[in-house]
Amino acid sequence: MSDRCMKIKDTRKENIFSAALQCFIEKGYAESSISMIASRAGISKGGLYHYFPTKRELFLGLFLYRVNQYSEQLRDQLHNEKSPDKRLKMLVREAGSLLVHNEAFYRFCLEFLSIGVRDAEIRSVMTDFYKETVGIFAHIVNEGIDTGLFQPIDSKKLARMLYFTVMGAFFTFFSVDPDFTFSEQFSFQINFMLKALQG
Repeated sequence: MSDRCMKIKDTRKENIFSAALQCFIEKGYAESSISMIASRAGISKGGLYHYFPTKRELFLGLFLYRVNQYSEQLRDQLHNEKSPDKRLKMLVREAGSLLVHNEAFYRFCLEFLSIGVRDAEIRSVMTDFYKETVGIFAHIVNEGIDTGLFQPIDSKKLARMLYFTVMGAFFTFFSVDPDFTFSEQFSFQINFMLKALQG
């Protein structure tokens, strides 16, 4: 396939994801139809089925595509920073920036997570995401312990605590009328933990 054809295909897929994202956050998964998404994407229903045979595959595909996209951006940002404490702070700053610039996707994640409560496949996808994220946090914490920057601690438990801190802030931010900005609150929490870690 030529580069031009690949770009057209990628653009169409991105248009489908953007249309699906809007439908899913406005109507919810159950009320969003393939016809509705195709119409918003400016393609035929058959054209959409060419990329995604079912609404479920589109729903899963949207989550995985965007999460991988954002994870890549975060990895690129962290690549050159060697200090574990600075990497954690940078992770917080970049995660907050992603939320501000991609709020629609994060709202979609609430829909995704709520369906995962009853759906084994979505639960499995979220479990993989949880394990990978906790693994990244634990790796950074272990680096800090190995270099003497952090006090010895159970890195897996601390990594889980960091994950729960992120998810707690995330759920609260999108389920209430918040009296805080996500990045500032999360930054405060991480800085507080870092001070405790460094003794």
